[in-house]
Parts: sequence; structure tokens; C-alpha cells
Amino acid sequence: WLKPFELNCPSTLPAFNCRCPAAPLTMGNLTPQQLLVRIDMADKEDPSKCANLVESLFKKFDTDNSGMLEGAEFKALVLEIYGYVVEEMKVKFKDAGEGAEGVHLHPSNLEAIQNWIKSTMDPSGQDKCSLDQLKTTIKAIVDECDYSEQ
Repeated sequence: WLKPFELNCPSTLPAFNCRCPAAPLTMGNLTPQQLLVRIDMADKEDPSKCANLVESLFKKFDTDNSGMLEGAEFKALVLEIYGYVVEEMKVKFKDAGEGAEGVHLHPSNLEAIQNWIKSTMDPSGQDKCSLDQLKTTIKAIVDECDYSEQ
């Protein structure tokens, strides 16, 4: 369904840690990866801040301003989230021992990650997602891969 893509931004920094000097860090000019970082780091106690970030992310992909991400818009968002989640997993599992990347990021696991993101955001399988749907799913997706010392 989705094809792998280059996970690095033009500055060669990992996509999830991109702080490109060319992109000012105002909310409207944040890259999708920068928005995902902020959504991931958003405090669950302040849902309005997270909602504003999610709305900004949604608007970046709603190119026809229909209020619904469909087809190519939806796939582009899933690819963006997939890139973020994969980078998070690389960080999370890097200390799991030699060969951890091969175990945790095997192509079948990467496909499972894509399918999980897609089905979480679009349980009906219609390749579309509303803003409300994104608001209820995105935080859970990006939080799922957070590193924990437990």
C-alpha cells in the first residue's frame, strides 16, 4: 500500500529531530515532522494545545480544503506519520542489543506499522480521515512508541 521513503530531511538530520534553519518555528511554518514532535511532546493535561497542533498538521495535508483527507492526501499523512514512528522505534530499540534494528524493523514489521497506522486512523478502510478522527487517534499513535526506562 505504502512505499518506503527517505526519512531524512534536506538538512540530513533525522526527520523526527529536524530543526531546519530554513523553516521558522512558528506554528504555520512548522514542517509536518516538527508538528508530530510537538504533538508527541504535548502534555495530555492541555488538550487544547494538542488540538491546535493536530489542526495545523491536518491543514498541511488537506490541499483541497475539503475538511477531509482522502486518497493521496490521506496516504501522504500516513507516510509522514509512518516516518516519524519508524524513527521513534529506532531510538526506542537501539539499546536492545546488537541486531535490534534487524529484529524490530524487519520489512514485515515495517509493513505492520504502516497497516496499524492506517487502520487506526481509518478503521473503515476507505482511505480517508476527518479532522475529528485525526484528533482522536494521532496522540495515541505517536505516544505508542515513546521511549520508556521501565
